[in-house]
Amino acid sequence: MLTVAVSGINAVDNPGPGTGIIRALKESSLEVRAVGLAYDSMEPGVYMTGLIDKAYVLPYPSSDRRLFLERLGEIHAREKLDVIVSALDAELPIYMESESELHRWGIKMLIPDRHAFQKREKSQLDELAPRIGVKCPKFRVCTSFRDLRSALNDIKPPRMVKGPFYEAYKAPSDMEAEEYFLKLVNKWGFPIIVQEFISGEEYDVVGCGDGEGGNMGLFAMKKMTTTALGKVWNAVSIRNETLLELASTFVQHLRWRGGFEMEVIVEDKTREIYLLEANPRFPAWVYMAAACGINLPERMVRLLMGMSYEDHSRYESGKMMIRFTSEMLKDISDFEHVVCFGESGNGPSVCDCRSEVAI
Repeated sequence: MLTVAVSGINAVDNPGPGTGIIRALKESSLEVRAVGLAYDSMEPGVYMTGLIDKAYVLPYPSSDRRLFLERLGEIHAREKLDVIVSALDAELPIYMESESELHRWGIKMLIPDRHAFQKREKSQLDELAPRIGVKCPKFRVCTSFRDLRSALNDIKPPRMVKGPFYEAYKAPSDMEAEEYFLKLVNKWGFPIIVQEFISGEEYDVVGCGDGEGGNMGLFAMKKMTTTALGKVWNAVSIRNETLLELASTFVQHLRWRGGFEMEVIVEDKTREIYLLEANPRFPAWVYMAAACGINLPERMVRLLMGMSYEDHSRYESGKMMIRFTSEMLKDISDFEHVVCFGESGNGPSVCDCRSEVAI
């Protein structure tokens, strides 16, 4: 039995990849005890006991590194973690800085090095895109409101306004661009990207690099519908050798290590491919690839544990992913336990929030 900790279990309207990664591992040929790593007591994954065996709350990765590692050390002492799968952009820097220390503890990870991580950042896409054979939409990096005004003068509407880690909004007007800019700054900080809007069909490719220039399999899909935040809601698997070769070139060029997602758009008029984003971890829809036969989380864990793994990219096109919402009912004592102890479980409540309210 392997114990694998997975972050990004915030299965909300802007879902993290964690629950999809764990589902892929649970349905693989491996025997896995899944430990969820959360940053908030209200993350739905904390309460998904049918999927996640145990969940713990960590301090935010932007907090003190020592506190983060102390908490991770406490979890490791109890769970004897074999592997951590990082599923959030914002936490990768602290894991990259701490990977050697975690390795001494006996915890294995497959994550990019700092050089590769920086080369695929949104502010670097104009350098990366031509090196892997595609175009990049015109964009400007904004670290102040003055930068924003300059970007709006330089890039005609509509524009895309993007946060440094997550969220992107289409802004038809200057006023809307300013509103989204302030919203993203307040939530994620700088820099904010103002990008040219390209009209076309959006495609994604998911894969996992071995760190030596090889990949462990690639899977492509076409977005059918998306949410207001730009997240895919329905998609269909496609077989497009050009897109798969593009992802393979990305892995070779950066000697990518770990999961990744490439988001591209094929322009309606020219049919040229534009690189929109290169995300440094598995996407929230990674289970779709696993269900179609390309189980990348399983392959990653097998590589880390020195086991044999498949690396083919054979899958069927025309398989449709349908995302849906659901509800769980838990006792308030479950929430109290997470708030008070920082972990899921059925321990006794130390406070009683079920008092009657007079109206």
